[in-house]
Amino acid sequence: MLYCLQPKPEPSGYLALVLHAHLPYIRHYDRDDYMEERWFYEAMTETYLPLLEVFDRLMEDGVDFRITMSLTPTLLSLCSDPLMQKRFAVHLDKLIELADKETVRLRQDPRFLPLARMYAERFRKLRQLYEAADRNVVSLFRHYQDEGKLEIMTCAATHGFLPLMKTEEAIHAQLATAVKEHERLLGRKPRGIWLPECGFTPGIDRILKSLGIDYFIADSTAVAYATPRPNRGLYAPLMTPYGVSAFPRDPESSQQVWSSEQGYPGDYDYREYYRDIGWDLGWNDPREWEHIRPYVLPTHERVNTGIKYYRITGKENHREPYNPEWAKAKAAEHAGHFMFNRQHQLRHWAAHLDRKPIVVSPYDAELYGHWWYEGPLWIEMLCRKIFFDQRDIQMITPSEYLIEYPVADTGKLNESSWGRGSTAEVWLQRNNDWIYRHLHEAELRMIRLATKHEHLTGGRTPASLLKRALNQAARELMLAQSSDWAFIMDSKTVVEYACRRTKDHLGCFRMLCDQIEASQIDEVFVAELEAKDHCFPEIDFRDYITIERTSPIPIIRDEGEWQRVLKETEYRPNHVMLAWEYPPKYVGGLSRAVCDLAESLAARGEMVHVVTSSHEGAPYFERRNGVYVHRIPVLHSYDTDFYHWTFEMNLAMTEHLVRWKEHGGRIDLLHAHDWMVYHTARELKMSYDIPLISTIHATEWGRNQGRLHSELSKKIHHLEWRLTYDSDRVFVCSRSMKHEVETLFHLPERKVLVFPNGVRLLGDLSESNRSEESAQEAKRRFGVEGRRMLFFIGRLVYEKGVQTLIHAMPRILAHAPDTVLFIGGSGPMEEELKQIAAHLGEHVRFTGFVDDETKAALYRAADICVIPSHYEPFGIVALEAMKHRKPVVISETGGLAEMVEHGVDGYKALPGHVESLAWHISDLLMQPELGHRMADSAYRKLHERFLLEHIAGGVADEYRKLTHEQMPVYAGTV
Repeated sequence: MLYCLQPKPEPSGYLALVLHAHLPYIRHYDRDDYMEERWFYEAMTETYLPLLEVFDRLMEDGVDFRITMSLTPTLLSLCSDPLMQKRFAVHLDKLIELADKETVRLRQDPRFLPLARMYAERFRKLRQLYEAADRNVVSLFRHYQDEGKLEIMTCAATHGFLPLMKTEEAIHAQLATAVKEHERLLGRKPRGIWLPECGFTPGIDRILKSLGIDYFIADSTAVAYATPRPNRGLYAPLMTPYGVSAFPRDPESSQQVWSSEQGYPGDYDYREYYRDIGWDLGWNDPREWEHIRPYVLPTHERVNTGIKYYRITGKENHREPYNPEWAKAKAAEHAGHFMFNRQHQLRHWAAHLDRKPIVVSPYDAELYGHWWYEGPLWIEMLCRKIFFDQRDIQMITPSEYLIEYPVADTGKLNESSWGRGSTAEVWLQRNNDWIYRHLHEAELRMIRLATKHEHLTGGRTPASLLKRALNQAARELMLAQSSDWAFIMDSKTVVEYACRRTKDHLGCFRMLCDQIEASQIDEVFVAELEAKDHCFPEIDFRDYITIERTSPIPIIRDEGEWQRVLKETEYRPNHVMLAWEYPPKYVGGLSRAVCDLAESLAARGEMVHVVTSSHEGAPYFERRNGVYVHRIPVLHSYDTDFYHWTFEMNLAMTEHLVRWKEHGGRIDLLHAHDWMVYHTARELKMSYDIPLISTIHATEWGRNQGRLHSELSKKIHHLEWRLTYDSDRVFVCSRSMKHEVETLFHLPERKVLVFPNGVRLLGDLSESNRSEESAQEAKRRFGVEGRRMLFFIGRLVYEKGVQTLIHAMPRILAHAPDTVLFIGGSGPMEEELKQIAAHLGEHVRFTGFVDDETKAALYRAADICVIPSHYEPFGIVALEAMKHRKPVVISETGGLAEMVEHGVDGYKALPGHVESLAWHISDLLMQPELGHRMADSAYRKLHERFLLEHIAGGVADEYRKLTHEQMPVYAGTV
């Protein structure tokens, strides 16, 4: 049939059909009568070859389809193994023989004879396709990959469930082996990966990025519950902090196929999977048994033959003969229904997103053909209908989508899988939990051996044998890690087989390790294992080499680097700051305040360490702008609340600093920032008699407007008191905070010192033309050219008063209708604030979290910066606004009020007072020259009171007083 093709209009969105093709390594070189080996034969006969037939027909008819498939390394190994190829060819011949015998047996039965003939013809076509490819189906999949119709992803080498592996080295080895095997057999490195069971936990993405992987398929919960919540929901990929894109599974399209109640495969016109002649014949008739016996296992265990004569018919036991024409019509109908629903889905989301949405529909490949006989036909019908019958949907691969939209939102993904409850429960429960202590022990042993022999070249015969033994040990460990074994134990199908496979591989692994450690390797034994487990010829035991070397400090992985740090920090007092957040982790203003002070102290020549919590994408240890930054991983469950998480963080920090000190690192003074690090501060102070300074950036009493109603607030208040009590000095950022902490915690006046937060000034911005030009360009960038712009930035919590500012907007717009308010930042009130501002339309715009460069551009574009806090110990954002020479309107509260002289270098409004805030903002909008004068006055004040280098000098003096009081002068101290 010829079609007159017209240029297609732009689609509303995209559909990514993703098939996960996987089998565990079920090759048994010594015998061919394992029932489990038939999984491979059935998948080849019913899924992989039928899919290739579909691709052939679509190509012949000019259908421009796109399908994404993962071909796992174990499946690729089975498909390309000469032994398995030969055995499958024999299996096909036996199927043809059986189908021919069926045509004879049923020659007098008009109901089933046409079906027997259909199977005989079907099996012959499959054999013809298989032999035409020289029995190598991998080459056929590679052909469609090279044609640009099929994108092939990889998977972990043996489909090991990565979140339950103990070490990063084991995860890396699984993935590195997979990438090498993929490139060897498919001619190119994979861009995408199907994580086994869609199992994701933070940190895996860093390893993926190091191996060149651009994306993975994720369960919907991984993205839906990401932090921050993704702006585009499940209809665009979300980029992890390491730059790998997660494409979330679409629940709606999955339900239409997978659902046991409503899914397409359960339709009564489709072929019944469970009625196979391998099980139906010979129960009452000995002749039927003799007929079928040569085609079941030699042990006479019954198996599926693939010849099935009945359709599903209904929920009762009665079954009617299968009608292929009815099934074909129903497949076409269901393909149309699926397409119709995707059209509506994509049209809806296209109207709400800033880009074309993508629906990602992932399924087990074996569903199509094996479980759902008509599945490959359904895929073919769907591809045809999308290409010829509509214009809203275009099929796409994830890589193509990333080329069109390379920039995406970034978020921290939720730990997840596509198993029961979207958790690891399937692979970790009472029927299979026993395997992990053995697997984890094996991981550690493999890492030790690989690291010990990392320089092995293999040039001499003994070294060559040692290398073979190490590589085979790596194979055995990976095969034992297959998630299939734990899955089978959970599903309670062939449990004995799964247990045996796990134990056998671990047993072989241990025997190899024993021989390697004793330097008594049995070459015959190694050769036997190589023949038995014959996968991954390019496996390299070096992929298990330890990431953490011999350094006694885990976050410093290299011993040489550890020695350099000891040398650099040996002769001067080491000041250790404790802070729960530090750049690039920004939650509140504490991160920026600690960073500014630490770097300013370092610039003066002080030896400063910051111990903080780890952050995705940031190194565990680095020297950043002169500061030694220690980012400590914190082990916790995802349902841990923040208060209890801080306790886990303190344990990790304490362990790190104890190890640091006991292995030669110096700690001469501790500087704790807020209550979150109290336990570490006190433990180190008391254990080693180290002087302690604390900075109280804000109090729980102040944040709650003088009320401590909840138990949590009372606990935090108590920790704040204990921290100030145990400290030798307490720093605060303003006079009002000094009064607050002295009163709240009954501190002597001399113990509390005021050190305001500070800023580093920009370059010379006095050239008004240049400044004006920069502001105009920034306004154009944010789409407010020729309009007046207000800017707020901060954490979106109640005490920041953003709700007051939004309520003031109608009064402001009455005076200046062209005003636009930009609200920068994120926080728990974000959704509530958006609802409050909804009636103001485009006059209020939420930016979400912004990076430093974007924040600077927003300051340049702004006419007025507003800080409407209800409680504010200091308000560093006010300094940032002054630094950019922008007039400020602030609330007269706390330390914020001390920064501005009302009417001289800014306006002070009444806290929480809508009319007061609106009047002061409107006055500056209507009198821009007044605002310029105030901004210039505020800029001069920065020089006098808020330069970081001056503030750091005062802090350094206090450090010196305490360290000299507690310790002798060190050699080399200036």
